[in-house]
Formats: sequence, structure tokens, C-alpha cells
Amino acid sequence: LVEEVLLRLPPEEPACLVRASAVRKPWRRVLASAGFRRRYREFHGPPPVLGIVQEDASFRPISALPAQPVRSRWAKVKALDCRHGRYLFESYSRYFGEGEPVYITIADPLTGHELRLRTPVDDGVLWFSAAVLCAAQGCDHHGCQGGHFCVVIVTTNHQKKVTAGWMYSSETRVWTELTSVHHPDITKYTYNRGSPSVLVGDALYFDLDGIIKCQLGTLRLSMFERPTDAKGHVMTAEDGGLGFAAVVDVTNLTIWSMQTGPEGAMGWAKLRVIDLTTLLPDRALSIPAPEDGISGIAEGTQIIFVSSCVGTYMVDLKSRRVRKVSDPGRKVFPYMRFYIPAMEAASMGQGQ
Repeated sequence: LVEEVLLRLPPEEPACLVRASAVRKPWRRVLASAGFRRRYREFHGPPPVLGIVQEDASFRPISALPAQPVRSRWAKVKALDCRHGRYLFESYSRYFGEGEPVYITIADPLTGHELRLRTPVDDGVLWFSAAVLCAAQGCDHHGCQGGHFCVVIVTTNHQKKVTAGWMYSSETRVWTELTSVHHPDITKYTYNRGSPSVLVGDALYFDLDGIIKCQLGTLRLSMFERPTDAKGHVMTAEDGGLGFAAVVDVTNLTIWSMQTGPEGAMGWAKLRVIDLTTLLPDRALSIPAPEDGISGIAEGTQIIFVSSCVGTYMVDLKSRRVRKVSDPGRKVFPYMRFYIPAMEAASMGQGQ
């Protein structure tokens, strides 16, 4: 009975688990067991959003979470991605064509552990996008902690009209070149600096003047059209497939899903339109700004982040709960993880 009660403690508030562990030693033993942690993750589904990584790679907890600051020696850093308990950033103090090697850093905000990697990105490429993901065999990504990982980098060349990339494996410590794709719509103004990505099945999707698909199993890139020209974000659709969200006409949040047509062809289908004035505070949309729109998504959920003139809000499209989490105009990368404070160390001590 006690375990059934503890299973229902909210994962987005780790402090509840801390208080429960202090009540009685038997409760602490339950919380520290590997079996409880497994059931807890299965019961609650996708990991909760415990914090956000901001554009400057600073970490902002939105729950009682003991995060460690980034200790990069670079004066300026740029967040590129956050997934499966790790986040990724680069220095942008380098200059175009100077022959300087390009480095990225993978960090864990809870442990403070960082790993710096030299990339194969040519110094003539000023900006690029990247994603980090767990590569642990058999992991369901509901409780990623340590283990092997991969990094995928995509770069664009507007002169050759090509998008190319590489994938790094922490297991082999080798960068492997991806099969490039012809990209006719790309221009020198294409925004390819930490472009958003989403992992759906065995593929990563980037939004770069068109949707770039990276098939992880075959290391091939392909491209297809976005559903709209409006500023938006790739996301997980309600059916678990590929989705896209964009704010159209200032206040209308529009959701699309990639679906199979009657003749077997894949295409975008508009699912719904949500009036943001019914969700956000009254003043939030009073002064339109270029930075307004989708500033992030929580992968595998229906949680999006909307930037407005008064702040960035976390919006749960299912529950319609809204919470202000950051300043206006800030791109955010949600940090999602199940975290049971002090219990992980206890279970390790039991040899589990």
C-alpha cells in the first residue's frame, strides 16, 4: 500500500520524494530500490520537465533541483540541444575562416560533468545545428543516466545547395560522415545555429528552411517541406509521430501532424488551432515582437514553450496549465528526467 501511494508522488516535484524518504526508514528503502524507480517511470510515462537550458547555456531549474553551473572556459557559449539527461553547447567566440577547430561540450547539469569534443566541422562553416541523444542499448529513455551517447551535427552550404553532417559515437569515439542531401531552398540567410530538432523513432528531424530527416540506422539525410512559412518548431505529435507547431497571425497556435494519405503518400495534416489569448496572461500578446512564437518543445509530450513580450511560458496543451519560466525572446531547451534525490546513491550502495 505504501509503495502504491509513493508511486503517485508528482515527478515534476522531486522535493516530495525527499520529504517522503525522511518520514520512515522503510519508506526510504522503498524509494531507493531499483524496482520502485522502474515502476515509477513506467507509471508516469515521459520524464517531467525539471528545468530549462537557455540560449547562453545557463541552466534554470523549475523545480527543487540541485543543478551545477557550466564551467566552460569560453566567455560566450551557445546552447544547441538538450535530450536524455544531457545538454550540448558550443563556443561562438571563434571567427569565420580563421582556421580554428570547432569544439562542442556535452554536460550533465546535475553532476556538473562535462566532456569537450573536437568536431569535423570546417572552419569555413560559421554556424551549425546539433543534437545529443542516449545510445545505451535497450534504454527506454525514461531514466537515462550515464552510458553511451551520440551527437549528430548538420551543416548547410548555400553555394553548393547541400546539407551535410556527421554522427559521433561515444562508444567508438569516432565521427562518421552522413550521406548529404540536395537542399535547393537554402540561402545564406538560412538560420542554422542551434536549429530545433526532435527525435521520433529512429530518426532525428531538424527545421532548416525545410525539414531535414537524419535516419540514425542508415546515417542518411533526406528533406521535405515544412507545413507553413511561419516561424515554428518540429515536435512530437499526439500519435507519437512527427508534428509541427507554429504561431500564425500572432495569436493562433497551429498544430500539424505528418500522416499517410489515402494513396500511401506522406503529407502534413492540420490537426487543430488554439487561440493563445485563452491560455496566456492578458498582457502577454499585447505587443507583438519578432521573437514571439514557439521557443521550445518538450519532446515526447504535448508541452510547448511560447515566447511573448512579457516572458516565455511553458504551456501544457493537454491540461492547459501555463507557467512562466524565462525572460522574453529566449530560446529554451527543456531538461527532462526522473530524479529521485539521494535514492540513486543509496540503491548503488545496495549493489542494484
